[in-house]
Formats: sequence, C-alpha cells, structure tokens
Amino acid sequence: MDDSTKELLINIFLVLHLLGIAVLLAGFFTSMKELTKGIKVSAGVLHGSYLMLATGLTMAGLAVDPSKLNAFVISLKLIALVFIFLIAFRYRKKDVTPVWAVPTIFLLTTINIVLAIFGGAVAE
Repeated sequence: MDDSTKELLINIFLVLHLLGIAVLLAGFFTSMKELTKGIKVSAGVLHGSYLMLATGLTMAGLAVDPSKLNAFVISLKLIALVFIFLIAFRYRKKDVTPVWAVPTIFLLTTINIVLAIFGGAVAE
C-alpha cells in the first residue's frame, strides 16, 4: 500500500475517530441531563468509546512512518479509552450508576482530547 492510500485511510479513520468523540460527549451530556433523577450511563458513551478504540488503534496501525509514533502518548490514550469503555459497559444497563462513574468518563475523555491535541502522538 502506498503512502497516499495510507494517508487517505488515516484521514477517513480520523473523521470516524472525531465522530466517536462527539458521540461519547453527547452521551455524557445526555447522562448529565438526568442528574436530578440519578445519573445513568447512556448507550452513546459505550458506542462512542468503542468507535474511538477501533479507529484509534487502526490509525496507529496505519501510521505512514511507525518510527514517528509516540508510544507513551498512544498508550495513555489507549488506557483512558479502555477505562471509559469498561465503565460504560459495566454501568450502561444499570438504573442508577455510582456517583463517580459519569464524571470519571468525562475526565478521561477530556484527558484523551488533551493528549490528542498537545501530547504529540505523532512527531512531525
């Protein structure tokens, strides 16, 4: 596969990755809307997290020059996403989740976004 095809695929998966972030954050804000009734993890959080997991791993695998990847930042992002997925999977069907679950999902999502913007997952 030539570099231009890889770049195109990476850009397609990047759009899907950003869509996953949007779905995850929309799910978080939907959960926060029900704060007075007791917070429940919405299905959007779960769907957004596994979309981000799949597309993020695919983009790392398709990297044009793997030597330019920052494995530490990618590992931190992966750990944050795995925890988001596990929390969402564990508490998605519960009527009321622990108080810490939904804010933790938001915090981990914010950390993931900050690492993506400032962490330098790919060195230029």
